[in-house]
Amino acid sequence: MTNEISALHARFEGLTSSFRYPLTISGVQASAPVPSYSTILGMLSACAGRIITPKDTRIGFEFRTQSFDTELERTVRWKVEKNGDLRIHDKGQGISLRQFYWRPVMNIYLTNLNFKKCLENPVSTPSFGRSQDICWIPFVNEVKLSPVINGKIGPTLIPFKTSKKKSVPGLVVSLPEYIENKKEGYTRRPKKFNTYLAMDSTEKRSYEIECNNLYNPSDLSQEEVIYLHSWDEYG
Repeated sequence: MTNEISALHARFEGLTSSFRYPLTISGVQASAPVPSYSTILGMLSACAGRIITPKDTRIGFEFRTQSFDTELERTVRWKVEKNGDLRIHDKGQGISLRQFYWRPVMNIYLTNLNFKKCLENPVSTPSFGRSQDICWIPFVNEVKLSPVINGKIGPTLIPFKTSKKKSVPGLVVSLPEYIENKKEGYTRRPKKFNTYLAMDSTEKRSYEIECNNLYNPSDLSQEEVIYLHSWDEYG
């Protein structure tokens, strides 16, 4: 078929996931229902053993979980001495509340076929958010993506402005497109925030959608689609 795109389909599975919202560091640590595209770039970076950027690949994904809950977590508190050194706070450890999702499964589609080797033999362990939310990759297959104008889509992350006649329900969130991590010893810098619809990952059904950048993978039924993210310019 004309305009088909060759791609990789890989599955990531884990026990827990926790994707903290940017700039939210107090109160209950809430988790986004699906990962941001910057988080997925970080997961690919762990697999490749190098920094992966939007220039390396386009990304489409479906992310489903069984349920979510909130847990108590013990934290280590630090204080800064006058000379700039860090030491354990005199008041000892603290306790915080953290939201997490249970039994995450992510089916990811990448347009760069060169990722096959690093997904089959990751350099480092990828994780669904925090380092303890480790995940594994049961398979990596080559597929074809055929462009379509509508179809049924599962839980994913769609730019708010991209919806047309048929949209989908979701939580409106502001997330970074990409996080720059070039300068060693300095805080990572988010590169441009976009507004997205984050669909409910605990939802079992799929939704009819009509928008740009929809594709039907060759290993799914003809009515099933994914949104293949088109990166905004960054720099």
